[in-house]
Amino acid sequence: MQPDNIEVNQSSSLLNRDKLIQSIFRISTLLGAPVNLEEILKTILDEAVDTINFDRGIIRLFDETKQYLETKVVKNYPPDEEARAFQVALNINEHDCISTKVAISGEPLIFEDTKTDPRITPTDLWLTKIDEQGSIFSAPLKIESDVIGIFAVWCHKKIKYSPEDVNLFLTFAGQISIIIHNKRLLEANTKKISQLMILQEAVASMNSTYMLGHKISDILIQSARKISPVDKALACFHDIQKEECVVNDGQRIFINKPELLQNTPEMAQLKESINTGEIIIGHFDVQTSGSGKVSGDFSSEIAIPLKIKDKLQGALYLAKKKGLFSPDEINVLDILVKNAAVAYDNARMHALLSQEAQTLKTEVEMLKEREGILLGSHEMLGKSKKIRNLFHVIEEVAKHSTSILLQGESGTGKGLAARAIHKQSNRSGKPFIEVNCAAIPGTLLESELFGYEAGAFTDAKKRKIGLMEAANGGTLLLDEIGDMDFRLQAKFLRVLEDGYIRRIGGTENITIDVRYVFSTNKDLNKMVAEGTFREDLFYRISIVPITIPPLRERREDIDLIALYYVDEFNKKLKKKVKNISKEAEIILKNYLWPGNIRELKNIIERVMILQNIGSTITPENLPAEIKGAMRHVAGDINLNTIMPQFTAEKIDYAEVTDKIIANIKREILSNALQESVGNKTKAAKRLGISRYKFIREEKKTNNTIT
Repeated sequence: MQPDNIEVNQSSSLLNRDKLIQSIFRISTLLGAPVNLEEILKTILDEAVDTINFDRGIIRLFDETKQYLETKVVKNYPPDEEARAFQVALNINEHDCISTKVAISGEPLIFEDTKTDPRITPTDLWLTKIDEQGSIFSAPLKIESDVIGIFAVWCHKKIKYSPEDVNLFLTFAGQISIIIHNKRLLEANTKKISQLMILQEAVASMNSTYMLGHKISDILIQSARKISPVDKALACFHDIQKEECVVNDGQRIFINKPELLQNTPEMAQLKESINTGEIIIGHFDVQTSGSGKVSGDFSSEIAIPLKIKDKLQGALYLAKKKGLFSPDEINVLDILVKNAAVAYDNARMHALLSQEAQTLKTEVEMLKEREGILLGSHEMLGKSKKIRNLFHVIEEVAKHSTSILLQGESGTGKGLAARAIHKQSNRSGKPFIEVNCAAIPGTLLESELFGYEAGAFTDAKKRKIGLMEAANGGTLLLDEIGDMDFRLQAKFLRVLEDGYIRRIGGTENITIDVRYVFSTNKDLNKMVAEGTFREDLFYRISIVPITIPPLRERREDIDLIALYYVDEFNKKLKKKVKNISKEAEIILKNYLWPGNIRELKNIIERVMILQNIGSTITPENLPAEIKGAMRHVAGDINLNTIMPQFTAEKIDYAEVTDKIIANIKREILSNALQESVGNKTKAAKRLGISRYKFIREEKKTNNTIT
């Protein structure tokens, strides 16, 4: 037994040659392994460190330029040194360290005592703490005479390596080299094919994008990340003609914020690329401990310019925390950026052409508007001042999620107004559900709205989702809300206040997001006063009250609506009616229409079904009750219609009397016109006034009533 104070050659105890030989055979099986290169290198390093009893190890490989050594895998490095190893790309012409010496010479370097060996450089000491006692074996990875990288292991004990040990390690390194070379060839071909497919798909997507939004920059960033996995990406587009600058970081869009392009390290590379029109590449600088060449904790960054003459300039910025950008990646990324510039220019041209086309359509759209067709209002038609005001209100309230109360007589189109609100809101892609509270008994209405759990009552054999839950995200129309059971009103009020429901027989609170539209033909104020409708619910649902005018208050819309239904029933009944005669129009306009639009639709359907009419509807085709309805001036005046908003506390006497007088005058003018079959000269003569005065009075009364 040897004394403890005598130094022993530890080679025989540390380097088990049998294990090393077995490791060489084991890693040989990795030649055809169906895993990526990084996994293979990790397995190799595990063999070198764990099996052969080293304390740590590293494998660095040359990039495609053969100028930089990039760390591919480490074993048992402290976190800070591991981060530094991956961040630093060693330049063999600038950095003096063990790895670069081995890579340049193609020969192994052996350090039996790192504490005293003078070949250890400051760069080595900065990269990793190896100035303590220990030994290093660093071998080149070569294919014939071509060095592709280095392989190094370190032990905290001093070791004397025999020539046989060295030969075995070089054999181990040679086997690693063959595995890496074969795997690289396979992965390089696969990667190039993948990059080209990504490029092809990106170019096709960008060229099919005709809108100037941010889709092109989104495609650019997403495709660039697929071509070369990066940790940061920015795309900058500066439209010179529009004086608009857009910066996209893949998650957010910043428009016209010049401060983003100032005083940030990564933006310096981006600005330099924009100003010079050149590809800017930066790598981590070991000698300055990372300051000056790249920003943040990145090992490599690149900025590729994007420019089209005097129209557009910008750049794509990418940065990696590990590794460098290969020449192949840079070439493919450059092609991607050039195609993004062309796609952006094409989108600009398409926008200009679309604008010109839209200008050409303006006259047609104006004609349609004069005809009273409101685009996007779900079959609501009209050209009167009242209906145009209603369209404007619908357009404004549709932008918000506030509850709306639609008031108006039966048949005025409250359901159409509710659908128009839904269609023009940001919930248009979600459900629109309509419930008629008057048509469903109270107990059944509760189960329809809230749903129920299995066993909640006798016939509840399985769970049922309620209509409020089904409308989640969309719009729920509660028609005839005034007919809702008083007890159910309290439960529904709780839903409006809390934002969740509970199924009948259930205990779970289910959060819902629903936009409520209520409609009624009843006087809810009166019902509140009588105690048949909850006051608190009334105030909760009438945040935005909208009154739908009856048809008799918008007579100038009657012919438009009638022709719309003529066209509808032409298709349905296979008729060929083209028009309504002037005389028939006058009769339709002078009828009171107590059933409003619904009644008008039914009358047109009846006319087209029962009458063997030609291309025009004449007075002879109209029902007798329409033609024979005599309108007595005084009896037809309805104060509730004329004064829809007055309260019992205050009445505007002048306004009310003006409207009554205007209504009487209008009745007289309309009757005279009807008796004269639409001839204004004859109508004026019947009234003993001039034709010009007849026209002035007609306009004056219309404006007063509207």
